[in-house]
Amino acid sequence: MKSENKICQNCKKDFVIEPDDFSFYEKMGVPAPQRCPECRQQLRTLFRNFKTLYKRPSSMSGKTMVSVYHPDTPFPVYDISEWWGDDWDPMSYGVDLDLKKPFFSQFEILLNTVPRISLTNVKNESCEYSNQINECKNCYLVFGALNNENCDYGHIVWNCRDSVDNLYLFKCESCHECVDCLESSKLFYSQECESCVDSIGLFDCRNCLNCIGCVGQVNKSYCIFNKQVAKEQYREFLSKHPLAEKSSIEYILGEREKLRKTLPQRSFFGSHNNDVSGNHIYNSHNIHNSFDIKSGENSKFCFTIREAIDSYDSCFTSELSECYQVMTGLGSNKVIGSQTIGDSHNVYYSDNCYSCNEIFGCYGLRKKSYCILNKQYSKEEYFILKEKIITHLREICEWGNFFPKELSPFAYNEAIVNEYMPLTKEEALAQGFKWKDNIPSTKGQGTIEYKDLPKNPEDYRDKLLAEILTCKKCEKNYKLINREVNFYKKNKLALPSKCFNCRHEERMSKRNPRSLWEGICAKCGIVIQTSYKLEDQKIYKIYCEKCYQQEVY
Repeated sequence: MKSENKICQNCKKDFVIEPDDFSFYEKMGVPAPQRCPECRQQLRTLFRNFKTLYKRPSSMSGKTMVSVYHPDTPFPVYDISEWWGDDWDPMSYGVDLDLKKPFFSQFEILLNTVPRISLTNVKNESCEYSNQINECKNCYLVFGALNNENCDYGHIVWNCRDSVDNLYLFKCESCHECVDCLESSKLFYSQECESCVDSIGLFDCRNCLNCIGCVGQVNKSYCIFNKQVAKEQYREFLSKHPLAEKSSIEYILGEREKLRKTLPQRSFFGSHNNDVSGNHIYNSHNIHNSFDIKSGENSKFCFTIREAIDSYDSCFTSELSECYQVMTGLGSNKVIGSQTIGDSHNVYYSDNCYSCNEIFGCYGLRKKSYCILNKQYSKEEYFILKEKIITHLREICEWGNFFPKELSPFAYNEAIVNEYMPLTKEEALAQGFKWKDNIPSTKGQGTIEYKDLPKNPEDYRDKLLAEILTCKKCEKNYKLINREVNFYKKNKLALPSKCFNCRHEERMSKRNPRSLWEGICAKCGIVIQTSYKLEDQKIYKIYCEKCYQQEVY
C-alpha cells in the first residue's frame, strides 16, 4: 500500500497518510482521517479544562465547591464525593436510542442531563484545588498529575515529591521551576535535564552534581557555565549570587543562554529508543510524530502519555493500548473517540466511565456492559444497535473522529487547547469556537507590594499567608500557601512576583512546539526532523543525534 496525500477538511493544509497508518485504521475498523494531525489534536484538547476553576454550588447539596464548570452550564454538577457516592444512579438518566435521529444530538441530550463531576480527582488525599489528577496526596494547583505527594503549582507532574512550580516533571524530588526534567533532586531553574542533583540553571545535562548554568554536561560536578571550579569557588559564587535575589537567577539564565548559542544542541530529547520521531520520547519503539511519551511502541500522533501501545491520536493519559482518538485512557484498551475512560475496554464515544465493557455514547457509568446512551441492553441487542450506529456515523463521515466541537462544555480560552495551540478571541470565534469573557479573577485587592516583602528567606513567616499579592505581569491578585513558603525558606529561594498562571505561561513558552520541521544537521549536513522552529534553527547549532552523541559523549 502506498502513501496518500490528503487535504485537511478543516484547515485545508496538506498531510500524508503512510502505509502503516492504513494498517492501523483497518485494524481499528475506522476510515482514514479527513483532518490533519494538528486539527485532530486541537479538537481533542478543546474538551479538556485543566486549570480554569470556578466556585459554584453543587447541584445535589447546594454547598459551594470548586469546579471546572462555570455556574451557567446547562447540566448539573456534583461535588467529587457526591458524584462518586451511591445516592444517585447514572443509569437513571438513560436515553432511548432513536435510529431515525442523529446520534450526536441524542448524546448531547444525555450530556446535558446526567450530572457531571466537579473535578476529575481520583484516589487522592487533600488535593481539593487540583484537577485531572490520580493517586496524589497534599497537592495544590497541580494539573494532569499522577502519583505525587506535597507538590504545588504544576502541570504534568508525575511520580514526584516536595516540588513547586514545575512543568513536565517525572520522578523528581524537591525541584523548582524545572521544565522537562527527569529523575532529579534539588534541581532549580533547569530544563531538559536527567538525573541531576543540587544544581541550578542547567540545560540538557545528565548525571550532574553541584553545577550552575551549564549546558550539555554529562557526569560533571562543581562546574559553573561549563567550567570546572573548586568547591570553594562554587560556594563563593553562591554567596555572591544568592538564589533569593531574582537578579542572581536572571544572571545565571542569561549566561546559560549565551552558552547555548555557542554549543551543539540536540535535535531531539529522549533516550532508550528505537525508530522514533517527535520530542521527549523515552523507552519506546516505533513511536512517531509524538511528544512527551515515557514508554510505548507502535503508536503515532500521541501526546503526554506514560505508556502507549498500538495507539494513535491519544493524549493526556497513563496507560492505554489499541486506542484511537482518546483523551485520558487510564489502563484501558480498544477505546475510540472517548475521554476519561478508566480500566475499561471496547468503549466508543463515551466520557468519564470506569470499569466498563462494550458501551457506546455513555457518561458516568461504572462497572457496566452493553449500554448505549446510559441504557442497558442485552448482549445481542447491543451488538445489533452498535453496528447500526456505526453505519450511521460512517454515512455522515463522523465514525473514527473525536466528539464534534459543539459538544465541548468549554470555551477555547477555558480549555487546555489554548495553551498548546493559542488563538486570539477573534481567531477562535472565526473558527467556530466559543470564547468566555470575564473569567473570574481579582484585581486591586493587594495588601502589600512585592518590594515590601522580606528579601531574606530566614525572615519568611506565617503572616505572609494573610497577605494578598499583585502579579507584576497581569496585575491579578494571588496568595501564598504555607507549604510553598516553607519550601522557599528551606531552599533559600525568592518569593514569586507573578501569579501561578503567568508563571505557568512562562514555563510553557520555553518548550519547543509539538510540531516537526525539516532541518539540516549543523555538523554533518544530513536532513533531520526537529521540534526547533526554522527561526530557532538559525539561532542554535542543531545536531543530529549521532553527531550530538559523538560531540558530547
